[in-house]
Amino acid sequence: MIEDGADDVALDRMGADGAFIVTVTGVRCGVEAVGPIGLRRQAHEQFCLVGVSVENAGREARVFDGGAQRAVDAHGRAYAVVGRAAVFLNERAPSLREAIPGGGTVHGVLPFEVPARARLVALLAHESAGTRGARITLS
Repeated sequence: MIEDGADDVALDRMGADGAFIVTVTGVRCGVEAVGPIGLRRQAHEQFCLVGVSVENAGREARVFDGGAQRAVDAHGRAYAVVGRAAVFLNERAPSLREAIPGGGTVHGVLPFEVPARARLVALLAHESAGTRGARITLS
């Protein structure tokens, strides 16, 4: 789901929080805008797109709360998912915006807007805003 580019990093990292097992499948930084022409969301500096695979290891359908996910840079600063950009990047069904059925897996992209010189080192994956979360190393 993340297009090939010079700033891509191929990964296979995972972490679990609650019923969700999250695998980071790639990271691409340096993206200036996302979305269709006319509705494009322009980054102030850059977007970093984190490709993920989210498995619901539980029995009941659950929503993966995009707003609870954070990316962390090398200085310990945390960045939230840019919700509007996430809508554009997760249009195909099934998507991260829908409930994931028990035993099901969904692939998608988490967009973070970060300063131009920031280097992301981890994804803090949470089942919801109130859970402890899992730190998944990105580099």
